[in-house]
Amino acid sequence: MGEDKVGVTIVESCPLTLPSPTLGRGIWGSSNSRFIRALFVLLFVWGPQLCWGDENQLFSPDYLRRSWEDLKELPTKPFHWSSREWWVTGGILTGTFSSFAIDGSIRQYFRDHRNKFSDGLSAAFTHFGDYRYQIPLHLSAWFLGTVFDYAPLKKSAADGAEASLFAAGMITPLLVRITGRELPETNEHPLKFRPFVPNRCCFPSGHTTEAFAVATVLDFNFRETFGYWHSPFLYGIAAATGASRIYDHKHYLSDVILGAGIGWSVGYWLATKPRNQIKVSWDPRRPGLLWSWAF
Repeated sequence: MGEDKVGVTIVESCPLTLPSPTLGRGIWGSSNSRFIRALFVLLFVWGPQLCWGDENQLFSPDYLRRSWEDLKELPTKPFHWSSREWWVTGGILTGTFSSFAIDGSIRQYFRDHRNKFSDGLSAAFTHFGDYRYQIPLHLSAWFLGTVFDYAPLKKSAADGAEASLFAAGMITPLLVRITGRELPETNEHPLKFRPFVPNRCCFPSGHTTEAFAVATVLDFNFRETFGYWHSPFLYGIAAATGASRIYDHKHYLSDVILGAGIGWSVGYWLATKPRNQIKVSWDPRRPGLLWSWAF
């Protein structure tokens, strides 16, 4: 497919006004003055990027527009799946439903086989699926990618934040509410489902969804740089996160399989989706800015 470029002249600025430092004690003299000053410096340095950034620049208007378009596409996405994507979905569902038969046995196995070493490993890996640890990860990737102008890091932050929101913040909680399965630690029968009953938050696993969504985003965004060398490491951590949820009696195997499938699918979709790169240039012979979109 050829490349069409559209040029639009825009005479519009995005001013950034800093508060006057002559405000007495005010915000500049408070205990948080260092943080606030640093924030204003960051906004001053990256103000133009926040106004005219591309779709992979976290917090930019273009990123918000991109996220909104992806959100609108999400409910109808299955209607546009290829045969390969349907086969992948079928495999995930087959693995999920097949594991129903052994969910109870695996729960009992981990009850009978516990030790301090395994407890420590589980406590370490479970955090990779916790949004309280994922948010700093996304922000750090965005910060470093912006400081060093490293596109894979910036795109990983953008894709990762969106994948976490869609997969672990929307799809999985909706399924959890619909299915109404109780946690393994309650000793309830593994196949007992009570749809729309509050506080039954088991199927699928949110931590595993989060872990695989972020691992998949990082995997595909860094393949051009590292090939496939990092893939086993990333998916190994995500799998260990799922295993920790089973070990801690927070989820069954079927919960983890479905959560991993959701996280991987959403992460793959967002990380491999073509994005329009918006370029801003200035022509001294013409007033304003020249924006061009490559499709």
